[in-house]
Amino acid sequence: MNMTYVILALTASYALVVSLLAYLVLLTNIHIVMKVFATVATVATIPLTFWGVGELRGMPSDGELPLSFRMLWAQMIEPNALQGEEGRVYVWLQALDTENFPVGPPRAYQLPYSDDLIIKVNDALGRISEGEEMQGTIDSDEVLPEATSEALAEAIDAEISETRPGGSSTAGQRISNFDPSMLSFDTEAAPITPSKPQ
Repeated sequence: MNMTYVILALTASYALVVSLLAYLVLLTNIHIVMKVFATVATVATIPLTFWGVGELRGMPSDGELPLSFRMLWAQMIEPNALQGEEGRVYVWLQALDTENFPVGPPRAYQLPYSDDLIIKVNDALGRISEGEEMQGTIDSDEVLPEATSEALAEAIDAEISETRPGGSSTAGQRISNFDPSMLSFDTEAAPITPSKPQ
């Protein structure tokens, strides 16, 4: 999302909160202590939220990859069984439109670790090191294996347990339905330019 829209959304949210606070303080008959507490809490939340958003901007996205993108670089984090940490694959890429022109700034994404993905990413990195520009594509028509109700219940239970106090560092991350078979890399195609008039 464009940062301008993020700033506008936050501004609108704060305006709503301040409006509710003004209503609470000026037009209700609750105890003065509650009014003071609500005011202090709202004022304290503003810098905390500003700091939190600033931290989030540098975090890799766990959302869906664009269907077509230019692969810029990647880093693989091996699983650590001793510390109970799952592996991750971080990719830095730039989305491409249907005519192979870059769209927006580059962005970092995180993907679940898998041997198939490691092979594909390492091969792409090797070709990038040799000077090739690599284009990744996601086959949205690729049929994923249907998860059984038991497997889905286990995934949800694992996600809930991670968000409990004392859970792992992956709390808050979405369960990704990304499958490495959907991803393929090839030499980046040239942008499609309009034909010159005769």
